[in-house]
Amino acid sequence: MARQLPVAPEPNRLVKVWRRVLERRLRTRLRGKVAVEIHDNTHTMLTFQRQRALWRLRLHHMFLAAPDDVLQALASFVRKGDADASALLDRYIERNRIFIRRLSPAQMRKRLRLSPVGRYHDLGRIYERLNERYFQSRIDAAITYGPAPRVKGPRKSIKMGSYSADSKVIRIHPALDQPLVPRYFVEWIVFHEMLHHVYRARRGDDGRRCIHPPELMEHEKRFHDYQRALAWERENLDLLLCARTEQV
Repeated sequence: MARQLPVAPEPNRLVKVWRRVLERRLRTRLRGKVAVEIHDNTHTMLTFQRQRALWRLRLHHMFLAAPDDVLQALASFVRKGDADASALLDRYIERNRIFIRRLSPAQMRKRLRLSPVGRYHDLGRIYERLNERYFQSRIDAAITYGPAPRVKGPRKSIKMGSYSADSKVIRIHPALDQPLVPRYFVEWIVFHEMLHHVYRARRGDDGRRCIHPPELMEHEKRFHDYQRALAWERENLDLLLCARTEQV
């Protein structure tokens, strides 16, 4: 007598089931309504926002089967930005990197719009000359002006540069592309971000992520205009904070 075997659930259906379970588990910890979106990003593992009484979270699929202590840390981080919870989440993500889809830096850069040529400073030329002078042209990275973050009211701080180890892309804040910003200062910021290619972030003795190890800070002092760049920053920080970057 023939008998039909049960059909295995489709992967997408399984994800939906696990997502609903995850929402219920987070609902009790966040004490409110929760909507979870599951993704397969390669860089940002979690983001969240509060919309009135609703918590919206975008989580990498590694969180679908996260243990209770990780979900409790996630709730604490979302509710109040708890530093210990953030460190626990970092460790969980590091242990589960095998589940992160890997793309080559070249593949990642194809998805980006690189704009290294500014009105006053050409980042490409600066990068090439620094690479030749200080690194024997061994650094294999790309450079671009990043988008100007939108801020409401007066800006109190500014992140002048960043480096992505995944895509090997250096991003420079567009506020530096001004005629009053000297070239040597832009060179210093680019040099600092190039050092992040050499000295990777690591875990400190306290378990926290250290992105500026002592050897990086010591190497930075070899920059030819290090003291002059520091002095210019101290005297002109307001110029960068007040820059209307949408016009830069």
